[in-house]
Amino acid sequence: MKTIIVILVLLVPFVARAGESLCVPTQYDEVVQFESVLDGDTIKLTDDRNIRLIGIDAPEIDRNYPELSEPFANQARQFLQQYLQSGQKLNLAFDRKRLDPQGKTLAYVYTDDGTHLQELMLSSGYAKARVYQNDYFWQCLAGVEREARNNRLGLWRFPAYQPMTVDQITREDLNRWREVRGVVTGFERKGQHIWLIIDEKFYVGIPREESGKFSNILNLNLLESPVIVRGELYYSYKKWQLISYHPSQISLQNTP
Repeated sequence: MKTIIVILVLLVPFVARAGESLCVPTQYDEVVQFESVLDGDTIKLTDDRNIRLIGIDAPEIDRNYPELSEPFANQARQFLQQYLQSGQKLNLAFDRKRLDPQGKTLAYVYTDDGTHLQELMLSSGYAKARVYQNDYFWQCLAGVEREARNNRLGLWRFPAYQPMTVDQITREDLNRWREVRGVVTGFERKGQHIWLIIDEKFYVGIPREESGKFSNILNLNLLESPVIVRGELYYSYKKWQLISYHPSQISLQNTP
């Protein structure tokens, strides 16, 4: 008689507090001096480098037309400002990619007391978790965001930041990064992709060569599961679609 052992993995809520980081690097790569906050996910150093905080995306400030700034953008900048002082020492930890296309330095940023700026912004609802190639802490940061989202903190109170339904997608969403919520109603293996079908009419493609990254998701019985998917929307063959290149783009949701 064979014994079957079932291991249940529980998702423990993340709660980040000042000086109480959950995403801890094995070492710091550089000690720097802070000068100013540019926005909710970018700071400037005294050596004139701009540091982009890896793994988060804060609302954008439009410097040419401030009235066009995204909701909560100024509040996010002001929130980060209150935790930092000019000349303050900060610790940087790097991931695989060091520079973004604009030449900003990409880093996880920590204060001397261990406060992780990325977790600080996410846990208070002043930024969203988002992977741009560097993903060492993506699961940790996604958990911090999930807690803030569930508690409707910060920007999560605003309708503009709620995931849209498939029926709410319009032409204005074409080629834009969006969050879409719905229920998985089917699967297809077609061409170079594995397709998740959401609400019978929205298609999420996972490239077959990338499917190993999605093993935890694809091993689950997703049929009838509520999900939130993220990515750039496009329209092809009379269907709204997005391509998921990283597992952070697909989140299982608790059944209401």
